[in-house]
Amino acid sequence: MDWKILDREEIKTRKLKELIKIIYFCLLIFFLLPLPVSATDTSFPKELTNYIEALEKQCAKYGWSDIKPREIPWEYYRTTQKKHPLIFVHFGDSGKNCVLFLGAVHGDETPTVYLMLKMAHYIKDNPQIFKDKCIVIAPLVNPDGFLSKNPRRVNANGVDINRNFPTKDWSAEALKQWKIKQHKNRRYYPGQKPASEQETMFQIALIKRFNPQKILSVHSPLNFFDYDGPSSDLDSFEHWLEKISKESNHPLRKFGFFPGSLGNYAGHERNIFTLTLELPSSKAGKAKEYFDKFQTSILKFINLSVLVE
Repeated sequence: MDWKILDREEIKTRKLKELIKIIYFCLLIFFLLPLPVSATDTSFPKELTNYIEALEKQCAKYGWSDIKPREIPWEYYRTTQKKHPLIFVHFGDSGKNCVLFLGAVHGDETPTVYLMLKMAHYIKDNPQIFKDKCIVIAPLVNPDGFLSKNPRRVNANGVDINRNFPTKDWSAEALKQWKIKQHKNRRYYPGQKPASEQETMFQIALIKRFNPQKILSVHSPLNFFDYDGPSSDLDSFEHWLEKISKESNHPLRKFGFFPGSLGNYAGHERNIFTLTLELPSSKAGKAKEYFDKFQTSILKFINLSVLVE
């Protein structure tokens, strides 16, 4: 018997077994990892299909012909009261220098949807932007409000999503302020308890998953920049905001935060640099104009370095 030949055959057999194990392991990982539900897939769920179609119709209604929602690789894990998927897309390495964008927290602030959808298109087409970053865009936080026959600020349950975060002062102040300061105006109703809404939990989940250093939430129509966040590096950040304000000819104002607001939850309590861009109006026809006006500022916000203690 030729022992050298036997040794060679045994070595080949062992190598083949190891290769099979590696291939099996890779296939196992591939099938077990959650994949983004993409509007470009042929097998995406019917609820996403219907939602994208509804979104396309709304975009066409507003004359946003340059927005193609199905071209973006959306992910979603939650749905609203009306079963609309709460979609988001992320670009780049989720473990690095992450920035989170939020649009249409209030459903009647229509141009915010265009800005965030347009930004998703732009970033997808310019991958150098997220080369060493993580960029997450949730363009439509309140689809039930946005897709209503008459778009409305609150969600399908009548809750103002920007008053529903579980901030430390919610239990003591949210309903009291709504009754006294807002005179029970239904547009600002914070809900019966904090984090009661899927749209709120959706934003909290994005913050927990991606751990953003910066958040930009786009609203309308108060017409200013507003900042909530940590005092660390505050001087340089304020100087940056003053510069951006002048460049974009857009006022800078310290608006403050409310019980249950994002600025309170993320900026004040979690030391995340949280910037609100309030557009000049809520007119859908102005959306393209606003994107042209603020695109440079948004890109500079992405590249802004912040000191995190």
